[in-house]
Amino acid sequence: MKREDKRKVVADLQQRMTQAKIAILTRYTGLNVEKMTQLRRELRKAAVEYRIVKNTLLRRAVQGTEKEPLGKELEGPIAVAWSETDPVAPARILAKFAKEFPELHILIACSEGKLWGPAEIQGWVTLPSLDELRAKILGLIQAPASNLVRLLVTPGTLLAQLLKAKSQKE
Repeated sequence: MKREDKRKVVADLQQRMTQAKIAILTRYTGLNVEKMTQLRRELRKAAVEYRIVKNTLLRRAVQGTEKEPLGKELEGPIAVAWSETDPVAPARILAKFAKEFPELHILIACSEGKLWGPAEIQGWVTLPSLDELRAKILGLIQAPASNLVRLLVTPGTLLAQLLKAKSQKE
């Protein structure tokens, strides 16, 4: 790779690492092309990027970003997954895939300048997705209004039922 090409790769990665909410390092040794394609397809569906990058280029790309602690963890063949929208999506997909194919190892994650080990990443998998959390919050917000409407409608409903019963009796 030419020096100019390396600069472009580093600049592109640095921009992406700056925008990413999370970056997760994985060891992919042992995965064949078919499995890697399947993994990339799953990650792409969730708007997660996954790239095999030379360690020196990634180390330069994370310098000056909140993902800088990852630079010390780069050893051996490594791929990096990141998401600009949902910080839990990459962890969820990678953990599911690692369970199915033990050749994939989740090494470490970095978010907001903090490093997270495999145990913490596995804990994220049990968290509800962003859409599920939004639905729960919306339900909590709507509950008082629904209860109020039900409370206001109840006397009218009872009166209508009473009048109907009285008219059927006569």
